[in-house]
Amino acid sequence: MQRFYFDLADGSDVSRDEEGTTFNDLEQAKNAAAISLLEIMRSRKLNGDASELGFLVRDASDMAAFAVRLSLQVTNKDAVLGSAPVEHAVPSLCLEPGLHSH
Repeated sequence: MQRFYFDLADGSDVSRDEEGTTFNDLEQAKNAAAISLLEIMRSRKLNGDASELGFLVRDASDMAAFAVRLSLQVTNKDAVLGSAPVEHAVPSLCLEPGLHSH
C-alpha cells in the first residue's frame, strides 16, 4: 500500500491534503484523483464561463507523483466554429506524470 496526498488547486487557492489516502498502486491513485475531480466539478455551480480544478498529488516522501487537471469551458454559439455542425465535445482531463516538487 502506498500513501498519496491530494492537494486541490482551485484557481489561485490551494488546499493541502495533510492526511493522505492509501492505494494499492499509482494507477489506483490516478483513477481516484480523476474521479474525485469530476465529482467536485459536478457539485459546483459554474462561476463565469470557465472553471478549472486540479490535484497535485504527492507521495509519502512529499515529492510530486503526478497532477490531474479538469477544465470546463462554456462557449457561446457565435464562437463555436461559426455555423458549422458541432462535434461531440470531450471533457479535458489530463494526467501529468513526472512533475517535480517546487
